[in-house]
Amino acid sequence: MPSLNMTMGIIRPSGTEDCPGTVLLFERADNEQSYHSGAKHDPKDPSIILDPQPSDDPNDPLKNWSIRRKDLLYLTIFVNTVILAAVPGPVFASSTAVMSKSLGVSLDNVALLSGYQLLVVGLYGPFCSALARKYGKRPQYLFGCTMALIGTIICVAAGSNYTTLLAGRIIQGFGTTAFESLSLAAIGDVYFVHERGIRTGVMAIALTCLSSMVNIIGGPITQTLGWRYMLIIQLPFVAAAWILTFFFIPETQFRRSVGNLEHTEMPVQNTDSKEKTEEGSEVYQEENVDEQQTTHPSTSVAKRTYVQNLAIFSGTYTDTAAWKLIAAPFVVLHNPSVIWSLGMTGIVVALWVSLAYVFAQLWSASPYNLNAAQNGYFYVGAMAGGMIGGLGSAWVTDLITKIMVRINRGIYEPEFRILTQVISGTFMALGYFVFVWLFEHPFPTGYFLGSFLHGCICLGITVSTVSASLYMLDAHASETTEIFSLQMIFKNLLFFGFSHFVNSWAAKDGAQSIFRTYGIVAVCLTATSIPMYIFGKRNRLFIHKLGVLRRFYTGKE
Repeated sequence: MPSLNMTMGIIRPSGTEDCPGTVLLFERADNEQSYHSGAKHDPKDPSIILDPQPSDDPNDPLKNWSIRRKDLLYLTIFVNTVILAAVPGPVFASSTAVMSKSLGVSLDNVALLSGYQLLVVGLYGPFCSALARKYGKRPQYLFGCTMALIGTIICVAAGSNYTTLLAGRIIQGFGTTAFESLSLAAIGDVYFVHERGIRTGVMAIALTCLSSMVNIIGGPITQTLGWRYMLIIQLPFVAAAWILTFFFIPETQFRRSVGNLEHTEMPVQNTDSKEKTEEGSEVYQEENVDEQQTTHPSTSVAKRTYVQNLAIFSGTYTDTAAWKLIAAPFVVLHNPSVIWSLGMTGIVVALWVSLAYVFAQLWSASPYNLNAAQNGYFYVGAMAGGMIGGLGSAWVTDLITKIMVRINRGIYEPEFRILTQVISGTFMALGYFVFVWLFEHPFPTGYFLGSFLHGCICLGITVSTVSASLYMLDAHASETTEIFSLQMIFKNLLFFGFSHFVNSWAAKDGAQSIFRTYGIVAVCLTATSIPMYIFGKRNRLFIHKLGVLRRFYTGKE
């Protein structure tokens, strides 16, 4: 039986085709055919080859924006993602029991105040993705801020009228979509591969564990001032988000020529001259460098001024028909790695977030008897776990990637990002299965242990989100807008589904049934990372050669 053609546990494709995502990231003296004479390097560290390779256009954010300008943009998107994407969904989580009595509705109906909002986020997702592809991300950010402001004003004015409150929450949903679906893709617009790790980790914190901060603050507010003040306090922050977006988030999309849409892969030597290293890694050479790079002469394009960048629309970024752009997020479902990412960033997050629907119900009952403020403090564990997971996983992922790249003779494979899923699965299993024991053996101070376990789960899902997001950014760079939009659509539709039955499920079968089921699902999903790591490179080349999305957009074979 022939041996598998493997490097670092990753099965390499047969043949000599370039594999998208595989790049020479560090210059090595023992790379006999160096790529450095044609490729652009990091000016701070010449051993790092820039990926993707930037153009010379003065408006290309990859090359010609200073790191300070990029980080200001990133900080603004991060803050707005917290205000508009992390806060609205769980804003009533610690107040569920109080609101049920105040509004005179069932617990399930209170959950639907968030459920319908998240349904709108999911349903508007394809349109947001299409419009961002066509006209850029800035118009979607501004539209989102405007709708969030209108929705919050309606919620504040609703008083105790459930129907008006629900209408305001639905409008708020349009405000969440852009920042939830486009914030990670924006990292790929302005940062090179070696700059993305920590920034993706921090953004994942905004999209996961910072929702816990809302409950920590919201519980005491509900207890002392009443649940309506959650919305009253939220309003000025939403207004501030609109101002920040208008003045500090310019368009990040850049219309690149065809040769520069993917990562700049290092071309493999042809069959006649192909050599192998001792470990079986391909040796890359300089031929075809000019074919890989496409630049725009800086003298032919004027640099846009700050005032020009404040324009809502900056042109079109694709000539593809609108209906194709709307359908595109679903077209990428033919890619097995996209399906894998839906599990690791969609399902595991949806399971965790759906717990917010039931925790107030569980901890308010005997033997715990927590009030609204105490229900909010319970989320301190999740906040801590998510912060550790987001920052720690970004650092660990970058460290592991650098070690693997050095061992692999300077060649980077996106699959190196998957290795931290081991950490994710361990902490999710610990959290869910010990929770089962806790609810089978309840005791009055059990919520302290519960807070710790909730933090373990949050740490695990944050690590999972960082790992899978970095992998998709690096492995399928030209499809990230569609992929992240699909993840957002899928996740929010799951949220909506859970809001219909999870409270009844807890009341009927007990909380332990929920945690047992969630734990089994989380462990099984994490296990799929093993074949994804092993076969990921073959899948990348297969999907690239298949070109389904490319042919769908162009109509050409």
